[in-house]
Amino acid sequence: MRVVPLLLSLVLLVAVLDLVRRRHLREEFSWVWVAGAAAALVLGAWSGSREAFARALGVDEGLAVVTLGVFFLVLVALDISTKVSTLANHQKNLAQSVARLEKRLSDLEAEDDD
Repeated sequence: MRVVPLLLSLVLLVAVLDLVRRRHLREEFSWVWVAGAAAALVLGAWSGSREAFARALGVDEGLAVVTLGVFFLVLVALDISTKVSTLANHQKNLAQSVARLEKRLSDLEAEDDD
């Protein structure tokens, strides 16, 4: 039963590193996935780590792993949200710059027509 989580976490880690290498996943986004794969590897390799995590939370082992999974997903959502917010601000600034340039160009064309 311990082999499946180990294999899955190793596959996830290799997949993330391969996506970064082929530039399908940017390095700035990969840290969350590498950390998640590393945590899955630790939890899969040493049952003591799952037990210690469960004791620290004061819950049973299965609930501790689910809690860790939910926490990981919250981190991913937060990271993506900050990136999307930054991109939205850049897009707004670019649209405003383009509008100013188009206005300036139309003003210059109007002066040339006179």
